Amino acid sequence: MNAAAPASTAKPRKPRYAATVKRVQRLTPRMVRVTFSGNELSAFGWNGPAAHIKLILPEPGSSAPMASATAAPADGAPRPTMRTYTPRRFDPEAGELDVDFILHGEGPASTWAAQAAVGQSLMIAGPGRNYVVDASADWFLLAGDETAIPAISTILESLPASAGATVFIEVADKDDEVALPARPGTEVTWLHRGPGPAHAGEPLEAKLRAYVFPAGSGRVYVACESGAMRRIRRHLLTERGINRDHAVTRGYWKLGEVDHPDGDYGQDT
Repeated sequence: MNAAAPASTAKPRKPRYAATVKRVQRLTPRMVRVTFSGNELSAFGWNGPAAHIKLILPEPGSSAPMASATAAPADGAPRPTMRTYTPRRFDPEAGELDVDFILHGEGPASTWAAQAAVGQSLMIAGPGRNYVVDASADWFLLAGDETAIPAISTILESLPASAGATVFIEVADKDDEVALPARPGTEVTWLHRGPGPAHAGEPLEAKLRAYVFPAGSGRVYVACESGAMRRIRRHLLTERGINRDHAVTRGYWKLGEVDHPDGDYGQDT
């Protein structure tokens, strides 16, 4: 008798939307906000704070993504270039989606964003999983580097009014600081690591190690360079004794890598 074929473990394919650049706004010397629009975006399924989307980028020398971006490519066919980002704002009535890019000088998404202009097009897939705000928590600690600013901003906009929030954000210098959503009961501290990525995560880790947690039940969200995230996660779980279910950690990027996986939650810590 033939054995049953194993069940497929492939993830369901996320919806894809054609999008066109409507506006480009420089927020800081190293951060640019691109507003996408298009008829298809009216169906985008915003699912909550700190979600992620895939940007399917045009290939070098092209003004639009390759044809395989709209359909599953055949075996052996070239795969489109994709990068993972956090949607910052979605307006379903206007069919607009804001995405904030860090211009770090390398990689296809940063290169594309540095030259983004009104009328250019790409494909957007998603959204993927989001951060679920626990309304029963007494306080929230949100920490990250500049890559986490969109996620932290959307979380701040979703927190219950009764909860306090402490925010630590590490950036290169004061020029990289941006306005965060105004919210009563929130204390924001900016940390400056200096130019270059060699010491990424060090000021953030030091600040978190010195931080005295408030009384009550808290929730922690940390998103930064992968190596620093793992050190911070280990500190939270083993030295601070944080409930594993109360701490969400994300490695958005990794020193020395161009395309770090978007599913890096530090699970091996």
